[in-house]
Amino acid sequence: MTVKLRRGSRLGKYRLEKRIGRGAFAEVWKARDTVEKRIVALKLTYPEAVAAWGRENIEHEARITSQLDHPGIASVRNADWIDGRFVIATELAVANLWEYTRARRSGKIALEIIREVAAGLAYAHERKIFHRDIKPENILIFEDGRAALADFGAARIAKSAERTVTEAGTLGYMAPEQAYGRGRLASDVFSLGLIGYETLTGVLPSWPFEWPPPGFDRFEAKVPEPVRPVLRKAAQFDPRRRYVDACDFYASLERALKQAARVERPTPEPTQRVRKATPSSLAVQADAFRRAYGKALGMRFACYRCDGPIAESMTFCPWCGSADNSYRDLTPSPLVCPDCEKGVRAEWNACPWCYPGRFVSNGREPPKDPEATRSCAKRGCNGQLRRFMRYCPMCKQKTKRPWSHKELKDRCPRCRWPTSHAFMRFCPWCGRRELRAGSYMPSRS
Repeated sequence: MTVKLRRGSRLGKYRLEKRIGRGAFAEVWKARDTVEKRIVALKLTYPEAVAAWGRENIEHEARITSQLDHPGIASVRNADWIDGRFVIATELAVANLWEYTRARRSGKIALEIIREVAAGLAYAHERKIFHRDIKPENILIFEDGRAALADFGAARIAKSAERTVTEAGTLGYMAPEQAYGRGRLASDVFSLGLIGYETLTGVLPSWPFEWPPPGFDRFEAKVPEPVRPVLRKAAQFDPRRRYVDACDFYASLERALKQAARVERPTPEPTQRVRKATPSSLAVQADAFRRAYGKALGMRFACYRCDGPIAESMTFCPWCGSADNSYRDLTPSPLVCPDCEKGVRAEWNACPWCYPGRFVSNGREPPKDPEATRSCAKRGCNGQLRRFMRYCPMCKQKTKRPWSHKELKDRCPRCRWPTSHAFMRFCPWCGRRELRAGSYMPSRS
């Protein structure tokens, strides 16, 4: 009888610490290697999957991945049968691409991730290994920022992959020919191209994949001109117009990125007349609000997606609803929270803007904060709260009493924090749409 897994359970030399994911055939745990004294990710195949697929097929993933030694491919540290379970130990990632908000905030970071994964996939394709299930959850981000492709469990040697096989692949990222059981190496390129577009724009193109897809304005803003045709060709609907494999895709992407690094944007001559686009109603209203109340609310930044005015204290853009703004290179604060990328101080124990952010402070007594308007309500805590802080920076207690501001006279029906129904499209604090009669409501995409 197989023992049920729980926190603290032992599997051979591994002690389970936390379940971090579940799939159709296996679950993944954060675990400690008690012999080598390091943290690893353990992929544990379900006993039902072993019974259904057989030991030989289950071991196939480890044998495939063991052939691949490349920084762009998540390497296997160990694979073995332990207590009737097939266990694969790999390096522990900090996130997958779906969770990694920095890639959605920065076009430079997103392109570097696609480049690193393309390099790893090209290495696999050189050896005729076809992944068949490339999706954001299978692109891992490690502590040093490196991206690597994982989960070759659906991989097959390319020569045998021409059979009609439909049990692998993820709808939404699967190439059209792969959906009909005729997958090829070019199908992996299509999946990676689609992921690249989604990461850069926040929009996943759908059937029939007509160009340009929704979100193309953000694609143009984030991607250098030489790189655009490369990503477009990678995501071509017709496999005959696509790169035949990741080797060609990676080579073209490298050339385009080097060319983009050499090319500088030409600046218009002083005498040249630049034709201005007519601003949208959203832009007009956002600009009117910024001129009237922006200084009082600290709205000195611009949303990366819609260019509307936004304050560092806001969780959501009040004009387009985006929650992906980064202040890493903009904040006047001396330090930056690694989770939400907002400014923090060295004396704080926790990030006052996001729940995950906890730190080791420098141990000094926090000086009087001239921007603080409220003290922490927790007995014995001397935390000082700036307006719109969600948590105390000293004890991490959540702010219970809603904030107020004289320039924001309305209240969000959901969170009760201040907003402006006459101007704002979204609540800056909880992201709720501020539905108003006759107002223009932009979509989140």
